[in-house]
Amino acid sequence: MTEPPRPTSGAPTRGRTGPGHALAALRRELSVPLFRNTYALMLNTVVNSGFGLLYWVVAARTYPETEVGRGNALTSLMLLVSILTQLNVGQALVRFLPRAGSGSARLIGSAYGLSAGVGVLGAAGVAVYCHLLRPEGDPLHMSAAFGAWFVLSTVLWSLFTVQDSVLTGLRESIWIPLENGLYGVVKLVVLVVVAQTSISDGVFTSWTLPVVGLIVPVALLVFRRLLPRHVAATRAVEEPLDRRAIVRYMGGDYAGQVFSQAGSSFLPVLVVALLGSASGAYFLPAQTVFVAINMLTLSITSSLVAEAARDPDRAHLHARAVVRRLTLTVLPAAVAMAVAAPWVLHLYGAQYAANATLLLQLFMASVLPRVVVALFMTLNRLRNRTWVLAVLQGVQAAALIGGVVALHGPLGLDAVGWVTLGVELLLALAVLPAVIRWLRGTPR
Repeated sequence: MTEPPRPTSGAPTRGRTGPGHALAALRRELSVPLFRNTYALMLNTVVNSGFGLLYWVVAARTYPETEVGRGNALTSLMLLVSILTQLNVGQALVRFLPRAGSGSARLIGSAYGLSAGVGVLGAAGVAVYCHLLRPEGDPLHMSAAFGAWFVLSTVLWSLFTVQDSVLTGLRESIWIPLENGLYGVVKLVVLVVVAQTSISDGVFTSWTLPVVGLIVPVALLVFRRLLPRHVAATRAVEEPLDRRAIVRYMGGDYAGQVFSQAGSSFLPVLVVALLGSASGAYFLPAQTVFVAINMLTLSITSSLVAEAARDPDRAHLHARAVVRRLTLTVLPAAVAMAVAAPWVLHLYGAQYAANATLLLQLFMASVLPRVVVALFMTLNRLRNRTWVLAVLQGVQAAALIGGVVALHGPLGLDAVGWVTLGVELLLALAVLPAVIRWLRGTPR
């Protein structure tokens, strides 16, 4: 089997320079599905991050602080319930959909049904708790009517995010930044419009209402246009769906997701508990930047999973191409952010720059070993060894939390950065031989 053409990184050919050649090189790059989908997912991360920042700036200037605080708490609660009740069906779609062929519609329908069904149960339990056990006036108290809207919003949000995984698995990621960009614009418009009305919980409403208008058009796009094209294009590589393999895959992947969420979601709480609310405030922008950079890495590796799952014989070649693009995008972005850290944090205030500059720089230094770990996780996803991911992410979360507890006394807030860097380096060193063997195409 011959190796597919591999576009260059965009460097001009000797003797041919100028805008015309650069445009031709870009077209060649985007003609390869792996790269086209990779850049689309990266663009989606930038779009989401940009609109997310703008949204909360506008909310802070449009609504009272108490309304913003309640809206943030409710949307965060909805997102958490959605993540935990999706059972990681999205990752299963990215892994198995590329070769599902005629079984693709059944796989997508099962993913929708499972995430919606479990989402109803989980969100209803949370809504009942907030209605009965949180007193009126509490930021998390829900009336019966709002509780019903919370349940519906959680289910719709789950389907909305699963649709992104469907588009990734179909190798049609180009639609994702368009969808989320439109969502970001509509969300901002609704935020401002609702503020002029008597509708309560405007922040939560503006976050969830646009999903109602977007979910149906995207579903029609998937089932009427993209799915028939995918089925026709994958007949030659179709594999029968193995329900047991999918369930095992989701089980290990979900366990890893729970460990990962436990570490990342609990960390801000731990910082406040150990170091005080001021340190929690200084921690927030550094963590936000770190999460955004890591989302870029996740975008690239998600595209790799979809492409390599369809073409497993050349998975290592696709991985090499992805590594080259990681070194040209994510790593330079981390270096630039580390250098600019004092000025970026100064935008939040002088105290933020004084207390969190080293923390942000340590976070950025940990991006390189984290990329190695992300490649190892991708390799094990392709081999359906998600139990390895569960063990890895469990160790990562336990070491991070334990290290911060042990070192916060002498190191203060910087302990989070040093522990993060140390944990990522140790994990990267442990998995690096397997990653190198994969990139070289060496048999297991």
